[in-house]
Amino acid sequence: ATSSSGINAEYGYTITIPCEIQNVEVNKPARTFDVGLKFTIPEEYPDVPPGITISEGGDLDEDLQKEILVELNRKAEEEVGCIMVFTLVSELQDRVNEFADAIYNKKLREKEEEEKVPVFHGTIVTRENFMEWHANFIKERNMGKVKVVSDKLTGKQIFLAKGGNIEISDQLLGDADDDVEVDESLFDEDLDEELMESSEGEDEEEKKEQ
Repeated sequence: ATSSSGINAEYGYTITIPCEIQNVEVNKPARTFDVGLKFTIPEEYPDVPPGITISEGGDLDEDLQKEILVELNRKAEEEVGCIMVFTLVSELQDRVNEFADAIYNKKLREKEEEEKVPVFHGTIVTRENFMEWHANFIKERNMGKVKVVSDKLTGKQIFLAKGGNIEISDQLLGDADDDVEVDESLFDEDLDEELMESSEGEDEEEKKEQ
């Protein structure tokens, strides 16, 4: 049987490498898992590289495990003639740390992207709540609680426009039969004085021409 404490009668042992992925949320615990690396040591070792298998993959997917095994076996061939188990374990530890950092950085980017997107807290408009709002609006308007602004000109605006010889479309004035009442109290004194001065100036020019 294989022992994690040292070489057994079959010349094999398994080394467990702990892995930790930090949590992107503050005060949240990190995710931890183990990766097990099993070595089968031949009698000719270290002149012959050991057999290497991943006995426990943890969060490593199958493709990544295969990739790591290829790299470890290539490294073992380079280290033939030397005691290499420690070197191979260190190689695996580096790859596991790279994996953990990549997962953390990916989650951190996703969190930052989510925080950039503004969260809409309003009410989604549906046919039902729009009809309810419309009914309340009509009710409040009939009760005088809502002031509806007309797009037609006021009496003051019509008076000023006519005094300035500005043509106004029937669409703005409304129906031609509508009576327009001008409330003179709406005009300020300064405006009245300007209109009177303009009228006196026109009279003087007409006298000069005569």
